[in-house]
Amino acid sequence: MSLARDVAPHLAVFGIAAALAITVATREQKKAPTAGREQDVVVWQGRPEAVSTVRFESKKLTLRLDSRRDDAGRWYVAEVVKTTPAAAAPPAGDGGPAAAPPPAPEPRKETSRFVSVGQGDKLVEGLAPMLAYRALGRLEEARAGEFGFDDPEGTLFVTVSGTEHSLVVGGPTPGGSDRYVKSPASGEVYAVNGETIRSLQFADSRLIEREVHAFKVEDIDRVRIDRGGQRRELVRVPDKKDGWADAASPGALDETSGNWMTKLGRLRAATYVEKPEGEATKIVRVEYLERDKVKGWIELHKVAGAQGAEYLVQTEHTRWFGKVTRSAAESLETDLTSVVK
Repeated sequence: MSLARDVAPHLAVFGIAAALAITVATREQKKAPTAGREQDVVVWQGRPEAVSTVRFESKKLTLRLDSRRDDAGRWYVAEVVKTTPAAAAPPAGDGGPAAAPPPAPEPRKETSRFVSVGQGDKLVEGLAPMLAYRALGRLEEARAGEFGFDDPEGTLFVTVSGTEHSLVVGGPTPGGSDRYVKSPASGEVYAVNGETIRSLQFADSRLIEREVHAFKVEDIDRVRIDRGGQRRELVRVPDKKDGWADAASPGALDETSGNWMTKLGRLRAATYVEKPEGEATKIVRVEYLERDKVKGWIELHKVAGAQGAEYLVQTEHTRWFGKVTRSAAESLETDLTSVVK
């Protein structure tokens, strides 16, 4: 009995010390930086090729990314719905005490659909397998606010091989570069790459495909230009930056054609439509060849509209029609008559 009384204080002290150690360890784990560390904690398994759908739902934005595949490879169709809070309702008129209050204004929603390729691939490769810098275990409800789960940023849903996985997105880690996420199924909390979350939050600017080709135009050595049945073939002039010549006279630099090709190479997609609204007139088609093999192509279309003509490009990379700036496209259309006569 005496021995038990002698040992009891020591056991109590040991228990308190252990509890403090666990608390400190948890806090230090929360504060530990992720920079330079490997993402070696597996949240769920999977391959990028097995991802069929990615969804992100938040108060301000809903994203749906659907995977597609064709002969050119994997690409994605994205739909983003952005919600803007409605303006305050005007005050009710003097209708007496029985007057009905004005209806609450509805939030404004804007929907955009576009193609994603390179950035879509990068996002999906970060979601299957889904890796984390570290696992923090399950949190007590009282500590949810420390990790941003009292007012979460949104919820991520990823369908891999037919199975849907989800994560609730909490607040940023110390330093703000990464994010805390929580599995609704297990309650497990993880620290993950913040770039992945930011790509979801700003999908309409980060995921949209701007480039019209996956290859570098500088690597192309020959093009075929078709303007309404009139054709011309150009070859790159060696040792001449942006230099092109007629295929029949490969040594004679054609500056007009070279300038036109440079302008064509600067086109970028601003927005996308799956099909043009109204009748589209094809202005020109250009095929890019590398060692006599067609590497890709681009078509420039003109669509008449109430606000003036719109110009769209379609390529092997964009799949859909991408809207380009009117000034750049008009310059190409005007100069084309000097390139293909």
